[in-house]
Amino acid sequence: MAKKKVLPLVLTFLLISGFFTYYIMNAKPPTASAKTEANVTIPVKQGSYCWDGFLNGECRDMVEPFMMNDIEPITVAPSEKITISYNRKPIKVSKEVMVWSKSQSDSKRVKLLEDGTFVAPQDSGTYAVSTDGNWKRGSASHVFFITVK
Repeated sequence: MAKKKVLPLVLTFLLISGFFTYYIMNAKPPTASAKTEANVTIPVKQGSYCWDGFLNGECRDMVEPFMMNDIEPITVAPSEKITISYNRKPIKVSKEVMVWSKSQSDSKRVKLLEDGTFVAPQDSGTYAVSTDGNWKRGSASHVFFITVK
């Protein structure tokens, strides 16, 4: 008789703990990573996002890319392919990235290829690259920096 009462309690406990674990593990937006064609990892910084938490949601606007001066740009070759990926698969990824040149104030849209890569600019200089995606619980952008030489 006691076994019949314990099983529903254990199942309820597992269900509730699984629910909380899911929300705690997904409390922040996914992280992004970027790699060069030569397999060099490019540091990626969290950009602006809106994310639904368990009890509340949060939206954060980040500063303009070149005001994020705590990340060193990685040197890449002109027209080198750079792959962008996420630690959790998005529902929708932008089909383009925004590329800002340090010497210009406006950005340029660059198409992403089918495999999640884009081609670095041909002109020498330092660039900020921004990508974004949508997940079930919100949207997020990520920024990284490259120097084309």
